[in-house]
Amino acid sequence: MKPLVITLALALGIIATSCDVIEGPYEKYPTVPVDTLLRDTSTTVATTNGKMYVLLEDYTGHTCGNCPEAAEVAAKIYEDNKGLVIVTAIHAGGFAALELPDFKRDLTCPAGVALDAAFRISRAGNPNGLVNRVTLNNRLIQGMKNWEPAVAQLLPKKPLMDLALSHTYYSDKRTISVTVKATALEDIPDPTNISVWLQENGIVGDQKDYRKSPSHIKDYVFDHVLRTSLNGTWGDTLNPKPIPKGTVITKNIKYTIPSVKLDTYDTLNVWTLKNCELVAFAHKASTTREVLQVIKQKMR
Repeated sequence: MKPLVITLALALGIIATSCDVIEGPYEKYPTVPVDTLLRDTSTTVATTNGKMYVLLEDYTGHTCGNCPEAAEVAAKIYEDNKGLVIVTAIHAGGFAALELPDFKRDLTCPAGVALDAAFRISRAGNPNGLVNRVTLNNRLIQGMKNWEPAVAQLLPKKPLMDLALSHTYYSDKRTISVTVKATALEDIPDPTNISVWLQENGIVGDQKDYRKSPSHIKDYVFDHVLRTSLNGTWGDTLNPKPIPKGTVITKNIKYTIPSVKLDTYDTLNVWTLKNCELVAFAHKASTTREVLQVIKQKMR
């Protein structure tokens, strides 16, 4: 009987030992290891420096014949306010759909499509937009004639937050490493997210413009085109709770550009990084997604 007792004891010992190998907390789906060497080492920093900046989201499309006028309105607002208004052109909805053979350049992106669906912009028609995602005159969606008055109401306000933005691009890995530092200038009562977008200027393509004859413009220049969100439609959590005045929070965000977007042979879909810029903005995590502060920096 002794050999049996010894064998049983050894077996139980092996089972007990194997059960003690993994200690909690358990991770059902382990994360992919992060390359810690791809850090943002840039000393070039864009900052809001106590000033209020405003985000103007212009929802548009290449077959929208009234949209070029809206783009000009947005450009004038940007120039008149010395860069304090940051413009993003979001191509989404029916007017952004491909219409072959002429309107064949796809300027949409998943984040833009999701934003359009969430805010129901294209349902209201284009051109339309959002100004800091604030409801003004009982309206969230603002037509182009309302953009300037909306901006004029927001710019004099004291910002709740300062933002500082820097980045390093590792071309061999196609990876952007971004640093965003947020400083609460006042108590911020709402949970807050941070979003980082990549947008491109100087894209040449086909566009309808009803002010022209013929209305089909073959060499139209698109600016501020949203190419992607580096961290999803609604960004990352900056703070899940209210933020006391004086709090400083730093977020590091990495994004690897798909190789197909840098394929110079695919002229319809390539991203020209020298024409790109990063836009970082803090916004309420609630359903309103109101923008609290925004900053921009050129990619190169």
